[in-house]
Amino acid sequence: MNTKLLASRKAVMASAGGMALTALGYRAWDRGVFAGATGPAYASWDEWRGSIFDGFRRPLRAAVLAASPHNTQPWQFEESNETITVYADRSRHLGSFDPFRREMHLGLGCAIENFALAARTFGLAADVHVVNGRFEVSPGSQPVRVAQMMPRRTRRSDDPLLDAIPMRRTNRGPYRDRSIAPERLRELVELAKLGPSSAVRVVFLSDDVARREVGALIVEATERIVADHEMSLDSFRWIRTGRRDVLAHRDGVTIDTAGAGRLKTLAAKFLPNLNAAVIDRIWLDATRATQTATAAVFGMMLVPDRLDMASTIAAGRAWQRLHLAATILGLAAQPLNQPVEMIDRNQMLGRADEFGPGLASCSGESEWEPTFVFRLGYAERQAPHSPRRALENVMVTG
Repeated sequence: MNTKLLASRKAVMASAGGMALTALGYRAWDRGVFAGATGPAYASWDEWRGSIFDGFRRPLRAAVLAASPHNTQPWQFEESNETITVYADRSRHLGSFDPFRREMHLGLGCAIENFALAARTFGLAADVHVVNGRFEVSPGSQPVRVAQMMPRRTRRSDDPLLDAIPMRRTNRGPYRDRSIAPERLRELVELAKLGPSSAVRVVFLSDDVARREVGALIVEATERIVADHEMSLDSFRWIRTGRRDVLAHRDGVTIDTAGAGRLKTLAAKFLPNLNAAVIDRIWLDATRATQTATAAVFGMMLVPDRLDMASTIAAGRAWQRLHLAATILGLAAQPLNQPVEMIDRNQMLGRADEFGPGLASCSGESEWEPTFVFRLGYAERQAPHSPRRALENVMVTG
């Protein structure tokens, strides 16, 4: 073969290989394949303590790190006359997934609890006044006031839960085959300060029979959700894939936080964006084979009336404290609230509902309504943080 021709072919192949590597490198950069949960969308996790120059706004830096359904972050805050007003940003909703905006207000309760917790440790007393009301189906999208917080200077009060704020995260991955000792669960309730006089009750289910029953309800509810086209699309709207998507929105469920292993996470980032049907199948498989199958304990939060606004916000505050307490004890936690979401969906559509009675049978609390279902355990691997909108992006003016 002609030496010049051979050299030319080698040059072309080398050039093509270089272009392929360049394209692959750009794809990896564009999708944030190796970046993980880092960058501007995660800066709030490092800035949560703020400074004395923030004034009464300082605890809000902790508030924006609170849990919320699908990481929708449905809060707005307004500072006026030494009062912090909390609004439900109802444009950031889950649609048919949350037709009464009940789960939205659970998230608002979480933010209020983080604020109150941080305020005390910063030398502020936070008097919280929640707006009374009852949820209606499919409310408007305009923001509505849900609470007022009136911080005032007081003696600093330490709380062990404070340092757990930047460490708390939802862990959707597998949990170890390790039971949680009963004294750990009692300690968890004590740290979370959920007493019998509270408007919220927590029930832990750790025996094999109860876990199988609750797990079956969660899987069945998930099957109903993915078969409901409207619910599927309303959930899919909050899935964030590549780096640009995360930076643009700074919310939602990312590939990094989906609970898959390292290699599967890297592969998923390289792939083209998946459609709602594929995402649903992956979610259902993870729910059945990983999340319900490896839960050491299921928990339920119960309230007298799940559609009462004050009770829902109280339940959100309780969940935030419980999740922080679990973090201190080395426990992982994940909401698995699909059965209650189906209770809301069935009520919205006027359908008979079997999930409420099923959960009541498991909890043994027929006079109380479930508003939140979750799992606890010892995680096989640490979960990454979720992206967050900066404080200035959730402040509003009158």
